[in-house]
Amino acid sequence: MSTQHNNIEIKGIDFQKILEVEIQQEPNEHAAAHVVGELPTARAQEYIQRADTMQDIVIGTSGGQAVTYFSGYVTSMQIQQQADYSRLIIEAKDASYLLDIRKCSCSYQNTGKSYGDILQQAYGDSGTLQVTGSDQAIGGLILQMDETNWEFTKRMASRFNVPVISDITATKPLIYFGVPDARRTLELTAAAISYGRSEKNFQRVSQNYLAEGNEAMRQDFADISVQSYDYAQIGDKIKLNGKEYVVRKVEAKLVDGLMQMTYALTGEKGFVAPLQKNTNCAGRVLKAQVKAVKRDQIQAHLFEIDSEYDSSGDWWFPYSTAYSSSDGSGWYVMPEKDDYVRIMFPSKNETDGFAASSINSSPPESTRNKSFKAPGGKEILLTDEGIYIMCQHQSIFIDLTQGDGIKIVSSKDIHVSSDANVTLSAEKKLTMLAKEGLTLQVGDSKISMGKEQIVLGAKNVLLS
Repeated sequence: MSTQHNNIEIKGIDFQKILEVEIQQEPNEHAAAHVVGELPTARAQEYIQRADTMQDIVIGTSGGQAVTYFSGYVTSMQIQQQADYSRLIIEAKDASYLLDIRKCSCSYQNTGKSYGDILQQAYGDSGTLQVTGSDQAIGGLILQMDETNWEFTKRMASRFNVPVISDITATKPLIYFGVPDARRTLELTAAAISYGRSEKNFQRVSQNYLAEGNEAMRQDFADISVQSYDYAQIGDKIKLNGKEYVVRKVEAKLVDGLMQMTYALTGEKGFVAPLQKNTNCAGRVLKAQVKAVKRDQIQAHLFEIDSEYDSSGDWWFPYSTAYSSSDGSGWYVMPEKDDYVRIMFPSKNETDGFAASSINSSPPESTRNKSFKAPGGKEILLTDEGIYIMCQHQSIFIDLTQGDGIKIVSSKDIHVSSDANVTLSAEKKLTMLAKEGLTLQVGDSKISMGKEQIVLGAKNVLLS
């Protein structure tokens, strides 16, 4: 069914005469509309003055069999003033454009959630996502890093080498994750047909941009163009010369008073979308707070991009130690719960991210001091004056200083034992002090000194 000039209606703009209408839609792109029409100058000025607000526009037909070709929002507006009227030039994008304005950053650490789950979570109330195939669990960490929701959706879909396609007629963003099911199957009466194939695109995509396990066929890159006055949308099936194709791209243009449709057709698998990597995360370092520790892994709240921590997350970041070897030896120092760490992302794959170092929230005053501290007050402190080993502040510690030598203080027992020999020697004086008693014993022989007496015990005691 063809659409005549006098049936076209532009809702939102009261044109006296419509001069030009062009509409384009293809996968992974916002649908675009170009409209030129005439209206009184005063009326045109009113629209220009409202240009700083989001103006909606609907292009369709009036009459018994109303058809909506395009629904979206004005992105630019120009006025060409003539003698007794004005010409208004409008550029518009479909509703999916609303998802491509604000850049967002967020992490998704619950690997059991599906792609549909996380994308709908990203959209909130701003739009709706429909996964056309079987929805799958994300299976690993996913970062939305300085991406609009539209960009994020395209990157997620590219993991399956499928595009995203917006509903060109929806007043609110409605995004298909993959090719939508055919709404109709049409037998086109074609005015002109052209055939072609892009070998360059086939080689470029198949060699570089296919997700693991996917493959492309040359027929996926067939380029069949057909002109018709019959109306169809992306994903609709078209029967042409005894063969069935799928609409991949739509162009509509007002020509000689009729809406002429130009369709790019392809086979069922002709919607190959190149794999996109997370280029925005490569080389990034994010601060995070440790939420759990297990062996050499941590769970972390990436508070720089996540306002709240998702406690249902099950992703573990490896923690990079200063040194480790394959046999398990090395320098094993893990952060504690609630410590702050740095998460590094060395590549375009966010699952390569790892925790690299902890952040000291209360560093020492002197930058020359080196400290190794464990929970409970245990610490080894290296300063210009000496080495201090502290087990319990002011009660159990060892000080080794250049000025005072070695000082051992303990509020508990001190035990020194050896399977061989223990030697105590001094060039000048050796002092042993005890408030209660002192005992020296070798085998069954001993000398026991108390506060008021000395007891000698042995088989033979010699005094000289």
